[in-house]
Amino acid sequence: MSKEKTESQNKKSKVKYLVVAALVVIIVALILIVPRYKKYQNERRAEEIYKALDKLHAYVDNYVKVNDSASGFDLEKALVELKFKDHVLKNWEFAIAWKPAVIYTSQMMEKLKDVEINEYIYVAPYKIIMAVATSTNPVGEGRKLWFDGDKNTYHGFGADDSIEPDWQRIFPSP
Repeated sequence: MSKEKTESQNKKSKVKYLVVAALVVIIVALILIVPRYKKYQNERRAEEIYKALDKLHAYVDNYVKVNDSASGFDLEKALVELKFKDHVLKNWEFAIAWKPAVIYTSQMMEKLKDVEINEYIYVAPYKIIMAVATSTNPVGEGRKLWFDGDKNTYHGFGADDSIEPDWQRIFPSP
């Protein structure tokens, strides 16, 4: 009887050992997989908003080119025409910081002084085009991605380590 009892205890011990071993393997796998999955999700979200902001940027540039000014530009209308997915519009707010006409004209005149050949000259009529994460956004409220019109570069979420634009440059003190 003690031999059967010992074998029964050994089987129970093996089962307990296998259960504990399986739990350890699952926990280690989760520790390794979860951060990678979160990184993948963030990269996917960054790519999606980058594409959306790039589409808006191209739309604004085309609008200005076709109309010879930014006058009459309607951001809400542009967002409808661009047909962004509902979750993009729910998770991100878009804004454009336009340059005053005096600054835009003076920058254009400066560029034209340096032109010696017949080439297209472009000066962005805006300082930045920005997307800001809303409170419903899984990346965290307030995260920003923006296109800098003067430097012709993207910054912020998914583009680089910048957290905020240079607000002093965008809105200098009067």
